[in-house]
Amino acid sequence: MSADAELSTILNRRQQINEALDNGQSVKPTFKVVNIYTEFHEFSRKEIKDYQATFSK
Repeated sequence: MSADAELSTILNRRQQINEALDNGQSVKPTFKVVNIYTEFHEFSRKEIKDYQATFSK
């Protein structure tokens, strides 16, 4: 999925949520599972673990 299409999907969902909330409807949350190691293929697993340890402090 291109960055433009991904951003468009996210913004459309946000707009639908806002419209539903304005109309007093409930909104079911969605969760997207992301494997951090495949998302950032330019870093090694060790580097990612080091960054996670640094940012979780």
